[in-house]
Amino acid sequence: MMSFCHKYFRPRLIQVLGQSIVIGSLTTVGLVSGLIPNLTASSGREVFNSTAYAEQVNNAEIRDYAKAVLGMEPARQEAYNEIKKIIGQEPPAIACYKTESLSQLPRSARRIAVNYCNRSKQIVESNNLTSERFNAITQELQGDDNLKNRISNELIQIQNASGR
Repeated sequence: MMSFCHKYFRPRLIQVLGQSIVIGSLTTVGLVSGLIPNLTASSGREVFNSTAYAEQVNNAEIRDYAKAVLGMEPARQEAYNEIKKIIGQEPPAIACYKTESLSQLPRSARRIAVNYCNRSKQIVESNNLTSERFNAITQELQGDDNLKNRISNELIQIQNASGR
């Protein structure tokens, strides 16, 4: 019996851990490189402005940030793929707080981007962060390897706990 369990669960555990590490790494790279856009409302006003405030990121914020990123990722991928279909190529860099990045898209693609931006704002706020704090943490990630590691580890822990 033990041999059967060992043969079945060990490969599954390795698979889950491998997927978690890959997803966590890709998500962190996406954040650091700016592939996960910031957010704006359709009115053109800034909703997620890029003003950072330099205060230490505490453990609760790390967890909230990681949960927000994981919550946004499926919607981001879906919006990205839909926009790609509409424009027939890789979408340009889209930062939702920069109206010029949205205005370069065709109307139907812009609608998808704005819907994603609005949904992402809701996800961030439902995870106990303001849009400003989320963006401040994102900016801090770019120059702080310790913060990158803390967030990456939290992403992996959350994914392992949820069985992803």
